[in-house]
Amino acid sequence: MRSLLNDDRDDIGFLREKFSVPVPEFLVKFYRKRYQKSMEKYGELERNLISARIPASVPRYLAVSLFYPILLFPVFFVVAFGISRIIAVWYASKTGPFFTWLPIDVYVYMDTPAGIFFQRPDVFVVEIASLSILTVLFFYLARKAILIYPVLVKSQRKSKIDSALPHVVNIMLGMSKGGTPLLDIIKTIAEERTITGEVGKEFGIIFREVEVFHKDLISAMRYVANTTPSSKLSEFLEDLISVVEGGGKLSEFLEFKSTHYLEERERFHEIFINSLEIMAEVYVAIFVVAPLFTLIVFVVMGMLGEDVEALSNMIVYIYIPLGGLMFIWLIKSMLEEEKAGWLTRKTIPMFFKARVIDNGRNPQFKQRKGILAVIIRGARHLKRVLSLRFVIRHPEYILILTAPLSIGMGMYLFYVFDFRIETILGSVFFILSFPYVILFEYRSYRLRKFENDLPEFLKQLGSLNESGLTLVNALKVLSTSDLGSLTKEVRNIRKDIEWGKLITEAFERFDERIGSPVVSKVVSILVKALEATDNVKAAIFTAASDAEIYLDFRKRVANEMFVYTVIVYITFSVFLFTIVVLNQNFISVFGNVTTPGGLAGIYFSFPDPNMLTNLFYHATLLNGLFSGIVAGVMGSGSVKAGLKHSLIMVVVTIFVFRLFLGVGF
Repeated sequence: MRSLLNDDRDDIGFLREKFSVPVPEFLVKFYRKRYQKSMEKYGELERNLISARIPASVPRYLAVSLFYPILLFPVFFVVAFGISRIIAVWYASKTGPFFTWLPIDVYVYMDTPAGIFFQRPDVFVVEIASLSILTVLFFYLARKAILIYPVLVKSQRKSKIDSALPHVVNIMLGMSKGGTPLLDIIKTIAEERTITGEVGKEFGIIFREVEVFHKDLISAMRYVANTTPSSKLSEFLEDLISVVEGGGKLSEFLEFKSTHYLEERERFHEIFINSLEIMAEVYVAIFVVAPLFTLIVFVVMGMLGEDVEALSNMIVYIYIPLGGLMFIWLIKSMLEEEKAGWLTRKTIPMFFKARVIDNGRNPQFKQRKGILAVIIRGARHLKRVLSLRFVIRHPEYILILTAPLSIGMGMYLFYVFDFRIETILGSVFFILSFPYVILFEYRSYRLRKFENDLPEFLKQLGSLNESGLTLVNALKVLSTSDLGSLTKEVRNIRKDIEWGKLITEAFERFDERIGSPVVSKVVSILVKALEATDNVKAAIFTAASDAEIYLDFRKRVANEMFVYTVIVYITFSVFLFTIVVLNQNFISVFGNVTTPGGLAGIYFSFPDPNMLTNLFYHATLLNGLFSGIVAGVMGSGSVKAGLKHSLIMVVVTIFVFRLFLGVGF
């Protein structure tokens, strides 16, 4: 199979990908002979490899699927041996011997695993059988996972292509109205993979087929249309081929497709919002209400003599955390990941300093050397990195300060005050996340202001350009007007142009300063249109429409999910209130009551109040932690946005249990 495209630039400025997984050549030759004898047998695997753009031939991939499970065979054997020994011990403790024809002394049961192994032949048979079955099963599953991997990649690429295609069509529309040839448009889409994503990879294959393998453009597009995992992209390319063959106008076709995808996206948004609402209701029912109800049922069952302590622990320490993590992953997989830039470079703080060389004439400028100099330079660099402006732009850098501070505070509370582990972990979580949450929310607030003002700025810019002003003059006019949060940034664009930079460079610097995915999408359309022609009014209005649609969708999701964020808070409050009432009026009573003689034994037993209080305490803490993150992911599509909710719920839980249930710090 010919090489495909990835992220390593070659001599023609494009992307080339190599399958670098090592595998013995004799296995490749073995599978090549089998493949050549019955190619139709491996047709589905070949199609999946091509659609997934995995640069490996079918024989080589089959060799990989056999070689690495064989390589891991000792690991499979060791794991299977451990599990089979557990099965054998369990079997020996639950059953009697099957080999009744053996002398009776052979059946002597010994508690040690070795004793079971030698004294019970039937146990030996069970252990060997389970060891063999598990080893073969692990080997089969590993090989099957490797063979299924192209299908998973294909499915993932399909969703990414479908998501990025409407924006790519808008970029193509802006460039086509400026008169850019189709092959140059395809090349541009392929080059800007950081914003065009998997669509850029597909277009890169079109360009490779034309430039490297000297195919005509129609054949190259048809090849990608037949091999792409996305039916939407395949349909688009087939229609594009018809337009090119029929001599139609490219800009009109792209404008029609842009409108079509706009209507399609609107329908998708409706379905998506309805799906999120259903998911929110499912989470509240299964992971908030159900654990509380189950724990209460288990308390009653425990009072009736049932041993449910292990089940209660599984609910609190396994079901709630794993369920929360699974739900977060599920919601994140539904949401489109936003990238903060379309360029391969972003703003990096530049710090200039003069290097003073000691010439022996002036001791005042003597250069420092040694460890002290390294420490001083490191401290100065840390000071620059942790400057307020830089930290606001990159809130994660505040963790450089809060991480050691939170660990130190946790150790201080543990060794000096001997606080409970829950209070210590809550304090560490608070100190670690509170400054980050403040900076992240402030950063998000500023970005939302920039993004909300962007469509209006673009519309005014397009109107001035349509009235006859050049783009530079239109920017100068707008820099003197009030554009809300963008006023200062538009003035900076004007200054960059006045200081000799190209208008495309000025827009790129604007994108770098903001660091917003919405701004990046807009700039990608404008820059590519400007590189093609000076007449960019169509591209400006296209960019404004693209930004407005995205912001409107995000606002609708936020409004719909706000209701469910409130519901999460309400259900958490009900969870907390129910546990407080249950402890104060029911569980705490057991500590002062003696068991009546008639109720003792297997029929009725009083639970341990301290054990139940701790269990409910941990359940509430874990529920608050994961419910807050889920609320943030559903409302904003970001785990970071959920930290503030988790912080509130965890802190409230600690103080409520301290004030109302007497749980000490």
